[in-house]
Amino acid sequence: MENKELLRKRVDELASKVNGEVEEILGMLVLKVKGPYALEALTTAKSFTDIPCDFLHDLTAVDKIDHFEVVYQLTSWKGPQKLRIKAVVDRENPVIDSATRLWQGANYMEREAYDMFGIQFKGHPNLKRIYLWDDFEGYPLRKDYVTETAEQRSVVFKLPAE
Repeated sequence: MENKELLRKRVDELASKVNGEVEEILGMLVLKVKGPYALEALTTAKSFTDIPCDFLHDLTAVDKIDHFEVVYQLTSWKGPQKLRIKAVVDRENPVIDSATRLWQGANYMEREAYDMFGIQFKGHPNLKRIYLWDDFEGYPLRKDYVTETAEQRSVVFKLPAE
């Protein structure tokens, strides 16, 4: 069985196990799961028989207005396979299990998602802001984050006449 077909088979099996949805976007398989199933999906993908997706290449988040998606980009040390796992997280209580138990490299990427979106990674060894100062208010990559007030928008600067 070809690499891509085998990966599709494993991802389909995983999707049925975790109530996920599979789609292919620009040639890459994407598994979308609810947040509580993310760690199980990641653990299983990391140990796929004959075709592991065992390297966490990237982790980020996306604000979808009514929810967040934590996006994991997985690749392999042993083959060309690539898999994206999207975990849907509640906007009002954005909590998801940390992937640092599987990959220590998730540490800083999860801290970045926390700093920019306010997503809490349960079980993270040192979840604190990584870019912004500790008493910074808000999360700048949320779509509802306000960057200026009405008074600031109404200020007009005039150049001196020549």
